[in-house]
Amino acid sequence: MILINSPTAIRPERPKTDIDVTEFFGRQGLLSGSFKDYEYRPQQAEMAQAVAGAIRNKAHLIVEAGTGVGKSFAYLVPAIDFAVNSGKKVIVSTNTISLQEQLVRKDIPFLKGVLPFEFNVSLVKGRANYLCLRRLNRVFSSRADTFDSKEEVAELQKILSWSKVTLDGSLSDLDEQPNVKVWDKVCSEYDICLGKKCHYRGGCFFQKARQKMQEADLLVVNHHLFFSDLALRKSEYSLLPNYECVVFDEAHTVEDVATEHLGFEISNFSVKYLLDSLYSPSKKKGFLATIKDEKIEKSVLQLRKRSDIFFGSVLEWMGEENTRRVRQPDIVEDTLSNPLKKLSTLLSERLKQSASKEEEIDIRYYMNRIAGLSAALEAFLTQNMEDYVYWAEITGKRSKKISLLCAPININTALHETLFSKLSTAILTSATLSTEGNFRYIRSRLGIGRCDEKLLGSPFDYKNKVKIHIPKRMPDPNDYERYKESVVEKLKDYIKRTEGKAFVLFTNYRFMDEVYNQMEGYLKDMGIIPLKQGGGLPRTKMLEAFKRDIGSVLFGVDSFWTGVDVPGEALSNVIITRLPFSVPDHPIIEARMEKIRQSGGDPFHDYSLPQAILRLKQGFGRLIRTKYDTGIVVILDSRILHKPYGRKFLSALPDCEVIIED
Repeated sequence: MILINSPTAIRPERPKTDIDVTEFFGRQGLLSGSFKDYEYRPQQAEMAQAVAGAIRNKAHLIVEAGTGVGKSFAYLVPAIDFAVNSGKKVIVSTNTISLQEQLVRKDIPFLKGVLPFEFNVSLVKGRANYLCLRRLNRVFSSRADTFDSKEEVAELQKILSWSKVTLDGSLSDLDEQPNVKVWDKVCSEYDICLGKKCHYRGGCFFQKARQKMQEADLLVVNHHLFFSDLALRKSEYSLLPNYECVVFDEAHTVEDVATEHLGFEISNFSVKYLLDSLYSPSKKKGFLATIKDEKIEKSVLQLRKRSDIFFGSVLEWMGEENTRRVRQPDIVEDTLSNPLKKLSTLLSERLKQSASKEEEIDIRYYMNRIAGLSAALEAFLTQNMEDYVYWAEITGKRSKKISLLCAPININTALHETLFSKLSTAILTSATLSTEGNFRYIRSRLGIGRCDEKLLGSPFDYKNKVKIHIPKRMPDPNDYERYKESVVEKLKDYIKRTEGKAFVLFTNYRFMDEVYNQMEGYLKDMGIIPLKQGGGLPRTKMLEAFKRDIGSVLFGVDSFWTGVDVPGEALSNVIITRLPFSVPDHPIIEARMEKIRQSGGDPFHDYSLPQAILRLKQGFGRLIRTKYDTGIVVILDSRILHKPYGRKFLSALPDCEVIIED
């Protein structure tokens, strides 16, 4: 069982009511009696039985269940039943906000009305989502020295007024999202909390949320929060209470999210943000302005100059590249470490002379931030962490963000040691987890040892609902100009067939932008609204526009391959421009492939191919979201027909008619 250093709330005894999941999901069960148009789904019942069995036997389980199975009910019912009867908590972790909202606003409230016992649920948010009343009042009293503009002070005033009427004190309860700079000054953070010594503890929003967590049977979180919490455990601190079972829905994203949280990033922007928060010499604002310490102010000024020199050196080292892998230590001179140490020493001396507990905890907060920055800088420049990959990256056009990043090459050992070997039961589920009819790839990537497995299809009638179209004479994608010309020609044809209503999915922005530029005028002349990811509209707004304007065409990369739900006529055509192999020149991909080769493996068959198969399954899965949906999937990459590995892609897709065209 995963343990942390927080007390477990004592809950009153409740009557134990075991649920027979076979009966519950049966043709005449509780679920069928609660739905007007209930349709029995054998895959759902089978999944629920597998989940219940894994929890009962304290085993891990990987279960792939196609779209329409009703995965959430299949894991929620046995998970809630276990939590209530055992008194032990269960966590459900999702990747997307939309699925989290579906669970909390729709599925769980429905089950509360169906299950024959009561249970408590808590939607867990990161600590920084909550307002800290102590920080709010402290910052408000020193607002003239803290904020640059009247707008920021006005926002602070709004937050103060809101704090007196809000029930939960979280960001989602605000009508408008505040300026990040303002919220960062007033939100709750673990290393600036006075705990039991705080005068505002009785009204503390975070402590109230924590109490609800302790009283809950089921906790709903997102992957980022879960793995952030897992990383925090190294410092003997945790947000989440004790738990014995975790369900990872959308489990195909676990590797990427865990990788992000087990690495770090330092950038010129993050350093500047920290220093501005301490003291901005041009505006005479910041924490130091409230304590009037000129000696430390000068140290911050020196550090600011050294930071400019340091990141300028990184920019020069990058040359013409926007992303460059760092293969040896000390790529540039370390002009930051000594100024950081000096600043930390001065803050430590000031700490001994603190005028109040409030000042002391604020100084410790900045000392912790400086210590974290110093440790990350040392780790990057010395490359002292084994089996990590290091790289530098430049983003932005006018104002360049220069970042130094590092991430574990593989997370399987870390996850095995910190999670799977210590946890009684982990359930990993998604519509896309298997490759070549098994789970060897996902198990090896995540470090899961012995576990139960269940591979379930979809109840949807793909054979009569979907046709796959593959032009057989497409140029090889590596013949860039000829391939692009053919893609544009085929897009005009296939989009005309469905009168728009299409997703056009790409594997990189450059190709998407060039194809879009050639298609935009043509689509507008047809009366079709073209939408492009990165074209100005936020992702959510663009998706809303696509659903609203039936007949529009959306050009997308990355996030539009997965986690997007567009039921109905609005999406009748999914066009995949290229088999989604990852670009091997990204530092993480490159390092992972090198590692496989060094271990005697085959990077293509052991990594690139299974990853691309999963990605194709995700893209295909955008089309059919309900039993009423129909449409076509177009694959504009004839390698799926001509290359030996092509059949592995096709066999991974649901059984439906494949039309090969000239």
